[in-house]
Amino acid sequence: MRLRSLSTRLLVTSLAWSAFALVATALVLISTFRVSVEARFDDTLGVHLSNLIGELADMPDGIMPQSIVDLGEPRFVLPLSGWYWQVNDPDSGEVLRGSDSLAGDQLMVPYAINDVPALSVVRGDGQGPAGDPLRLVSRRVRLESLGWIVLTVAADRSAIEQDTARFAARLALVLGLFAATLVAVTFIQWRVGLRPLKKLGAELEDIHAGRVRHVVGRYPLEIEPVAEALNALIDSNHATLERSRQHVGNLAHALKTPISVMQNDATGSSTLAQSVREQTQIMQSQVRHYLERAQMAAKERLIGTVTETGPVMERLVRAMARLGERRGIAVRYRQDGPVRFAGERQDFEEIVGNLVDNGLKWASNEVRIGVEPLPDARYLRVTISDDGPGLTADERTDVLSRGRRLDASKPGSGLGLSIVSELVALYGGRLALERAPQGGLAVVVDLPRV
Repeated sequence: MRLRSLSTRLLVTSLAWSAFALVATALVLISTFRVSVEARFDDTLGVHLSNLIGELADMPDGIMPQSIVDLGEPRFVLPLSGWYWQVNDPDSGEVLRGSDSLAGDQLMVPYAINDVPALSVVRGDGQGPAGDPLRLVSRRVRLESLGWIVLTVAADRSAIEQDTARFAARLALVLGLFAATLVAVTFIQWRVGLRPLKKLGAELEDIHAGRVRHVVGRYPLEIEPVAEALNALIDSNHATLERSRQHVGNLAHALKTPISVMQNDATGSSTLAQSVREQTQIMQSQVRHYLERAQMAAKERLIGTVTETGPVMERLVRAMARLGERRGIAVRYRQDGPVRFAGERQDFEEIVGNLVDNGLKWASNEVRIGVEPLPDARYLRVTISDDGPGLTADERTDVLSRGRRLDASKPGSGLGLSIVSELVALYGGRLALERAPQGGLAVVVDLPRV
């Protein structure tokens, strides 16, 4: 899959957005759970703070108890248990009394004792005697027996972290299962949703290969207009071709008759008659050239047209071999496996026929024809080489000019190679002139294939 692929973009986008949504959901849920656990923890500390206030309120006036204050929680008695309480003087900050669990030490309150407002609860995080993280709750109250004092109750906050970690682990398991299900559902949706496009692409490939002529499958409402437009385009393409052929045929008939009449009337050996014959011959060559060019333009890139090169080449080789026998020239043909030309049979015959005919004019003993598929899977290669005199590099460039002839002693108008060049260009192919292994000229033509 490539990022240029629409299906890849949809799949990657869906999975990325799903992953982002799941991660964001997990963070929000964990944060909400942590806040809830912390609130419950603070409520528990608040209950112990209220119990501590009640215990101290029952003491005799002016006497700070040195005995154990029972808050109903044994951990306030066990040394360094993580659960502590402490009483401070609000003015001096002096510790008046602490729980037995402090073991003679004191709490590190993260805020100033004298900043604790009256009758309000202050919460914060601090450290215990052993450096353990604590959650603290403080309150300033006035007792009849002791006056204004600040009471602080603290507990090890690791319980909050442990509860949050356990919740996060369970949440990760649940969201992981949900994510796996979501990925599977997304993948199925991606495959099912894009199946019509893949089907349409397969049908277009069949049309291009010449197996069918129209898109015939049933498609969803969103894609059906595209299929109908493609069918209309194909029909329009074929109709345009037929109309062009008819017009070209009519034009050829309309021009050939007057030219023939002029040639027949130009009899005699006068200068005028000779001039008329020469000019009408030029006119015939030009008319033939431009009519062939018009036919090529009409057939350019016809959708769904495919030609099997094997049968076409066999017929051409038989015809050219007979022509070569009269001149004492052998025609040798080789094709590597079945090859299909993405174009019309007449065009392929025109290209190869012109090139072989040109080779027969210049060859001394043989003309070789080769047809093979190229490795890039888009082109086939036709090579026609002879053992004639060949061409220099400058001549190979010059000979492709329209009607350009390097040797007037050879028959022909000089338009054959030019017509081949234009026809190859119309199909988006390539034409090159090279030196043949036999020493003559090699014409290499690359044409589209399926």
